[in-house]
Amino acid sequence: MKKEKALDEIDRNILRILQGNARTSYREIQDKLGISIGTIHNRISKLKKNSVIEGYTLRLNNEKLGYKLAFLIRINCDGKFTEEILNDLTQIPEVCSIFHTTGEQSAALICRFKESDDVHEFIRNLNQKEYITRTNSNMILKEYKNTSFVEI
Repeated sequence: MKKEKALDEIDRNILRILQGNARTSYREIQDKLGISIGTIHNRISKLKKNSVIEGYTLRLNNEKLGYKLAFLIRINCDGKFTEEILNDLTQIPEVCSIFHTTGEQSAALICRFKESDDVHEFIRNLNQKEYITRTNSNMILKEYKNTSFVEI
């Protein structure tokens, strides 16, 4: 198995800047770090090649899109069908994150909804699925941090 090369401080600094704003130009990175554009280009190319950078994404404001309600929904399901159930849930747009978990619940979902009726219908539909035995939902009152990656 190939050992992963550790990131040095230059790589970490480039990643910190790009995590703040993935659209930062090489010239801006050069001005902040005092290294050549060629070095920046080569470092980013290697980070992509080594799958440290997997792509660039768009971060949307859920509230401005009308998704003002966020919920943590934990589900219990028949273990033989957990993977099938969780794969099916990936197709629902309101389901933002799905985690297969240990402990009392089989999985945890982070979901966003526009209206309380939407939440009610979603949970009712979950509970009607053949292999889901129980749900437990909590409304998220305030998010203090919400990222799907480790900040460098």
